[in-house]
Amino acid sequence: MSQGDSITTSHSDSTEKRHDSTTNILSAVPPQVEDVKSLSSKKKRSTYRHTFPVHTKSLPSPLSKEAPPESYRGFVNLGMLLLFGNNIRLIIENYQKYGFLLSIPGSNVSKQDWILAGLAHAILPLHVIIAYQLEQWASRKANGFRKRLADQKENPTTKDDEDKKAVPAGDRVRGSKKDKKALTLEEQIKEERKIVGWLHFANVSLILGWPSFMSYFVIQHPFLAMGCLMTSLILFLKMVSFALVNQDLRYAYIHDTPATEQSSPHLTKVHNDTTSTTNTTSDGATTTTTLTTTTTVVKTITVKKDAEKLGGAYQYEVHYPRNITLGNIGYFYLAPTLCYQPSYPRSTVFRPTFFFKRVLEIVTCLGMMYFLVEQYATPTLQNSVRAFDELAFGRLLERVLKLSTTSVIIWLLMFYTFFHAFFNALAEVLYFGDRRFYLSWWNATSVGMYWKTWNSPVYTFFKRHVYLPMITSGHSAHTASVVIFTISALLHEVLIGIPTKMIYGYAFAGMFFQIPLIAMTAPLEKWRGTGSGLGNMIFWVSFTILGQPACALLYYYHWTKRSMNA
Repeated sequence: MSQGDSITTSHSDSTEKRHDSTTNILSAVPPQVEDVKSLSSKKKRSTYRHTFPVHTKSLPSPLSKEAPPESYRGFVNLGMLLLFGNNIRLIIENYQKYGFLLSIPGSNVSKQDWILAGLAHAILPLHVIIAYQLEQWASRKANGFRKRLADQKENPTTKDDEDKKAVPAGDRVRGSKKDKKALTLEEQIKEERKIVGWLHFANVSLILGWPSFMSYFVIQHPFLAMGCLMTSLILFLKMVSFALVNQDLRYAYIHDTPATEQSSPHLTKVHNDTTSTTNTTSDGATTTTTLTTTTTVVKTITVKKDAEKLGGAYQYEVHYPRNITLGNIGYFYLAPTLCYQPSYPRSTVFRPTFFFKRVLEIVTCLGMMYFLVEQYATPTLQNSVRAFDELAFGRLLERVLKLSTTSVIIWLLMFYTFFHAFFNALAEVLYFGDRRFYLSWWNATSVGMYWKTWNSPVYTFFKRHVYLPMITSGHSAHTASVVIFTISALLHEVLIGIPTKMIYGYAFAGMFFQIPLIAMTAPLEKWRGTGSGLGNMIFWVSFTILGQPACALLYYYHWTKRSMNA
């Protein structure tokens, strides 16, 4: 080997060593703090290099949408602190301006209004007894029809004799050939069904009729009148459900068919689309599999027997006509639901601690609502009258935004008081098992989702007794939704316009125009997804920040003007 070759070889070796050393340094992990301290203590020359990699992965920012879920507890604490501080400032400012405005609740209500309101609440249960008596009479008629149909099946030759039997003149159809002929048995059943239906219609009409008359002409205080109308409206919906369900149960009983397979049009079309099977596994779990023939979707729901938190809920069965008792209809009258069933899921344990907590929450929330209405909402409304007279839109917008804070808090307290505290307390006393009185409406990403989740009793009532019957009768989903919102708008106008003696259509319009608002926000939900924060923000702004305060200002303005002109 020559000298030049040796120099070249040594040069390449040294280059490779330097390359390996550089590679080792670049790939090395950063030294630990203990290592740095030990090196400094030995007073040796540091071997630390600034070349180790710190960017080793592609990672998003923590606040980005594609980032993994983070805890924002710190921001929540900051928001609560700011909200608390701002509210303290508003309390001080309100006290400096108006002083202490509270008075004894009910002190400004006349004695006559208290008596009339109490009388109205005492008379309403009489309609429950009337509905019970109607169904008792109808069940006796159903027993007779059932026996006659059974005789016809056993002795087909007697069918002609049954058809030739004369019926009372009142059961004949005037102006037709049936004036001279007796009605057939099936026609008698239909006639009896019509008679019972019209009697129930008269009963439920009176439930809503005479309280509306008293609230408009007799009871002067708007909140007492509104309470009477609210109670009558709840009973109205309950008795409608009671009449419709027993009508179908009675028809099934007469023809000796199961309730889910009867020939009533809307029930057969709904129930024939699904087939359910129930199996019990070895670990004590009950598995229910539902096969939907129209969409070929299989849903499996597993419920552990020991997973019930309400003391072990159970389902009992009561069959027609054994459900036509005062105890059964009385339970439905008190139960926190608008949909009648012969039986309900029931809890088996009464929890005194749970019950008294809910009662304490009711008292506390009612006190807070009264304080907010008298101390904050009323002065804001009073100061808005002049802005209305002068049509000062800037000041009106400021009044709406100022009132929105108070109205949202009052509305949230109202929701918690009735839909959570009161309904759960009532359900605990009645051992009522199904307590889904609401779903997570606060996460609604569209107006339509909100109306499906915030008030489960009303939603299930309209779905069961209006929407599904219309859908299974051939109507479109859009038509059924328009009908439901029209009915709801009319009931809102009755509930607000009649007690305030101001039937101006504001409540009707506010409810009816939810239809175009739903149509506008539905594409946003499809575009952004069900978890869209933008859709949720639009819902909050449109409904609770601008909608409710604006309606409150309109009604208060007209109420003030009417009182001044009286």
